[in-house]
Amino acid sequence: MNRKSRETWALYCRSYLLTVGLLLMAGSLFSLYLVHYGSIVWPWWGFALAIAVAGCGAAFFGVGLFGSHSRLDKWADAASTHEASIFLMAISYPTYLILQQFYHRR
Repeated sequence: MNRKSRETWALYCRSYLLTVGLLLMAGSLFSLYLVHYGSIVWPWWGFALAIAVAGCGAAFFGVGLFGSHSRLDKWADAASTHEASIFLMAISYPTYLILQQFYHRR
């Protein structure tokens, strides 16, 4: 794979991890918001699960922002092994287009 293709793939992996991390964090934090205001009732392990999912989302988001190219490739490969990840890849394409504007072509 040539250098331009590797950089494009790394940028797409970055956008994928940012999108997945943001969706995980937003979903679990919104659920905790609903629990806090009494809209839904969870047992104790529901809180732990929501906090763990938010933590995984924060990890994906952090690796997407600050990770190296090799780490991005490994994490994106591990996070996209299911067929449903095609939908998430389509959702992350606008993020890729936005990030592409900030990375200068050499």
